[in-house]
Amino acid sequence: MRLFLWLFLLLSLPLAALAFLLALATAPVPEIERPATLKLADMERGRLIVESLDLRHLQEGQERRLRFGQEDMELALNWLLGTLGRGGADVVIDGHSLQVRASLRLYKLPRYLNIALAYQPQGDWLVPSELRLGKVPLPARYTGKLIGALLTISPAAEQYQVARDMLRAARLEPKKLVLTLVWHGAELRKAVQAAGWKPAGMDSAALEPYRERLAATRSNDYAALLGDAFALAQERSRRGDPVAENRNALTALAEAAVGGRLFVSPGDKKHRRKGGARLAGRDDSAQHFAISTFLAVMGGEGIADMAGLYKEVRDTSDGSGFSFNDLAADKAGSRLGDLATRSPETARRVQKVLAGSHDERLFFPPIKDLPEFMNQSQFEKRFGGVGQPAYVKQVREIEARIARLPLYRE
Repeated sequence: MRLFLWLFLLLSLPLAALAFLLALATAPVPEIERPATLKLADMERGRLIVESLDLRHLQEGQERRLRFGQEDMELALNWLLGTLGRGGADVVIDGHSLQVRASLRLYKLPRYLNIALAYQPQGDWLVPSELRLGKVPLPARYTGKLIGALLTISPAAEQYQVARDMLRAARLEPKKLVLTLVWHGAELRKAVQAAGWKPAGMDSAALEPYRERLAATRSNDYAALLGDAFALAQERSRRGDPVAENRNALTALAEAAVGGRLFVSPGDKKHRRKGGARLAGRDDSAQHFAISTFLAVMGGEGIADMAGLYKEVRDTSDGSGFSFNDLAADKAGSRLGDLATRSPETARRVQKVLAGSHDERLFFPPIKDLPEFMNQSQFEKRFGGVGQPAYVKQVREIEARIARLPLYRE
């Protein structure tokens, strides 16, 4: 009996120690809960960061310097944490340290891992100087080695190594992180492919049946293309996931509208260019609608709406002018993308309404009477600007038109 008790104690101690550490390192509530909200200024900063890379002219071995603001890093972290569950993050950068605090909900557990991490400059690099998991502090001298070891044995080990090889320097400026990179595009693409990375679960091979169906559709009417794509999605959902099938259908429709591939994998069949799709009698409406459905599928309805608005605001100064027609197409598209992939139940309901139909009045609002082609001064004179009462009234009218469409009636 004593032997049994000793064995029980010996086996229980590691479990008890693990439970104790879990209790110290986690908490029932997050220290930070901060949902990310995307603004027009965020879209503009993102565009400038991407443009600073100049990917079209970037050659292997060329050096680039990227500057990320404190707000940019905080927004990116909060969007990432938002995709993983509730939680949040904040970032503080000064000339002497980069400090990150984050709260992440543990998978299927009602507890949060609260993390505090700090980096300090050392030569041309930043080195970890502090790591705290909940109430458990780790010695500074072991923090860097622990983070490196975890990344080395993680599923992202190959990608981490390539990124590490590309990084030549990291330094701090007030409220900015400055990275110096040497471009190794071929190695990066190889590492990404080795990881099997697929945005939102996207698989180029899974798009082929939809690409073939749309290529065989004789009409360039977007409503006809949509009906054919969702007929195939409904058919394939009998033995598959309706959310995944709708995602594939909407991605292939976006490709058909813009006339080019959004995803390419080795061994893909030769692309049969479609393009020229028309919605409400206009090819630009088809493109706005289709791209917004795709953006909603990839990043959510909020991102799709903000991207559409950002494009219209930019058009007031260097494009065709602000168009509420285009904005209506963007909003209707993001609404469809969200509903079609929100859950298996909503996915099947969308299939039931759209499969085989060629009627755009099911999913697209009337837009002919909406104002468009306004430059900045015309837009501000008539509507006061984004967020002003006249603008809000017009947007609400558009949203009401979309809500009255058969597809969105409860």
